Amino acid sequence: MNFKVVAANYDAEQHFLSYTATGAVQGNRFTVSSKVRCLKDPQTPERTHMVVLLALSEHFKRPNASGYPWYGKASLS
Repeated sequence: MNFKVVAANYDAEQHFLSYTATGAVQGNRFTVSSKVRCLKDPQTPERTHMVVLLALSEHFKRPNASGYPWYGKASLS
């Protein structure tokens, strides 16, 4: 999975990281805007990238609206 974090904002009071990421999974382009709960502030761009990577990995493990996997049985590599 190749992706780039386009925007990210951490709300310290609510402990949520709101993000927008764009990229590609097996040639299919995507844009995802979502938020995840963090235990502590991801203070560096590298930590923000890792939080978004984990969130996207979980997102793409779930089936899409039609009940099929987003990208078949292949891995996220």
